[in-house]
Amino acid sequence: MAPLGIALAHLAQWNVPLIGPLLTIPVLAGAYVIYLRNMGHCPPAIRLRRKGLDSLLAGKPGKAEECFRESMAMLDGSDQVRSLVCLADALMDQGRYEESRECLVRALGLGDPTGSGQGSMADLLLLTRTDPEKAIDMAEQSMELGIHRSRRDIYFGGGVYNDLLCARYWARRVQALKQLGRRAEAEQAIGRAERLVEAAKTEARQTRPRNSILVKLILGGRIANHRALMVATAHWKIGLAFLAMENSSKAADHFRITRDTDRMGKYRRLAKQQLKLLPPRF
Repeated sequence: MAPLGIALAHLAQWNVPLIGPLLTIPVLAGAYVIYLRNMGHCPPAIRLRRKGLDSLLAGKPGKAEECFRESMAMLDGSDQVRSLVCLADALMDQGRYEESRECLVRALGLGDPTGSGQGSMADLLLLTRTDPEKAIDMAEQSMELGIHRSRRDIYFGGGVYNDLLCARYWARRVQALKQLGRRAEAEQAIGRAERLVEAAKTEARQTRPRNSILVKLILGGRIANHRALMVATAHWKIGLAFLAMENSSKAADHFRITRDTDRMGKYRRLAKQQLKLLPPRF
């Protein structure tokens, strides 16, 4: 008889009524974990935003936009910051830049303490090549606010998260400096971005966050997915920086890492598209 069967047989000899309750405990615990993973404990507006983010990161901005708009409709104006930033990202991914800018202006006017709104504004300004000086300012604010919040990071140990944030900042700065015609500074900035992302990846292999068992159970695979997403995003932005510097070979290197790292889909698809646009030898 299998070990589990033997154990149950012995238990039955002692107290049959105990078997049902004992078996019920892990079943209920599993159901509760599934409930938490599905955000069943959160208000509908947050659940919709989570659903929208999953769609956005899967490369489905149209579907994400619907979720973000539904989420916003459930909230008071002062509570719409997160949904506004997410909606701006979905609109940006669809090429609707003016609508995206309007959402970001509203979000930043309300105040975004996370830094994500500032980062999105920096990306939009760089993409539309409208105000590189402001893009640098927004990128710096995004980095500083993100570093301030990193003390609560549940995805990485050590200084990995901060290094990845800084790598993204320097990559954005490269594009802005190139648009401003300051190539020498851009060359220095791109070297710094590369060193930071490599240092972060090395440390990530050696450290892990000290999360509770409950956090691990609730988040499940989201922890690994987010870690991969952060690394993929950093390489994506560094690839764009090398592209701006007209270094197709180095850009391709980073786009390949992005393609091979992103588990969610959005940046993997973008990297594949960029690789197709590069000369065949890359």
